[in-house]
Amino acid sequence: MKILAIDTSCDESCAAIVDSAGSRLLADVVYSHVASMQKHGGIVPEIASREHLKALPLAVEEALKKASLRYQDLDWIAVTNRPGLIGALLVGVSFAKGLAYQLRKPFSLVDHIEAHLFSPLLADLEGGTSPAFPWIALVVSGGHTELFHVRSAVDFSHLGGTRDDAAGEAFDKIGKLLGLEYPAGPKIDKLVKEAGLDRKKLPIRFPRARLEGFDFSYSGLKTAVALEVKKSNGVDKAAYATAAQEAILDPLLEKISLAQAQLGVQQVVVTGGVACNSRLRDMLPNAYFPPSRHCSDNAAMIGLIAHLRNKSGHLIADSWTATASAT
Repeated sequence: MKILAIDTSCDESCAAIVDSAGSRLLADVVYSHVASMQKHGGIVPEIASREHLKALPLAVEEALKKASLRYQDLDWIAVTNRPGLIGALLVGVSFAKGLAYQLRKPFSLVDHIEAHLFSPLLADLEGGTSPAFPWIALVVSGGHTELFHVRSAVDFSHLGGTRDDAAGEAFDKIGKLLGLEYPAGPKIDKLVKEAGLDRKKLPIRFPRARLEGFDFSYSGLKTAVALEVKKSNGVDKAAYATAAQEAILDPLLEKISLAQAQLGVQQVVVTGGVACNSRLRDMLPNAYFPPSRHCSDNAAMIGLIAHLRNKSGHLIADSWTATASAT
């Protein structure tokens, strides 16, 4: 079974093709729209939607070319339908439905967070080795900070998540306060690493929101940084960035440790865009981090979910298939 996967949940147009029968990733294409968003200092949903309209067909064509396939060779189409920017998601779902109808092929709707959650299993499709179950899994990105207990490829439960802002958003908004260009997360990571300041001797320390259970909160941190920048005569960007990064990452480690202790699970998996952060990787030396290309948004993980469902006998078309009557 050849599965075409599509993801347009945010500001990247993604297409991938998975050979479910051979358990192989045949193509993985990402068209980034960061350059368009930088002009506005962040993601503008309407502009992201317009970029998807232009780029998604090109991404799909490139994926087919890399996989040496034609549209007629596809057996199934999988597409992200939640969560994400409504307009951006609409572009991807509409494209998938239209293509499915034209080709008389079925399609499936896939949850973007579930795809991130199981992205470590992409290693199996590329000849590598994925971590053994069970996991404590952290999905941490620009829009999400969620903690899961994963028992198998079809069995997982949500432990907790952000009550307001996500860790990745905190990176970007704090970076903007410090005068860094969007996306600020990677720039803070680079600035902190190059400065190499002693974290125990920083001139400032920002608060951590320590909630009960497994929930997170970052709105207060953003406010604290904004107030400090406003009242300061001169901002030491490296010191502020280092202090802010520690305040973002510390709660992640605390909740992971709490989950490990309560559930008796040692294996930790971290996915999502913030999983590319070098400091977070240093703080969790025994955790499994997917390659950076599989941490940020991609369609390979969408195809992976369809592949896992097919493998377990649960690949069912959503709402209708193109082989059914148009009425």
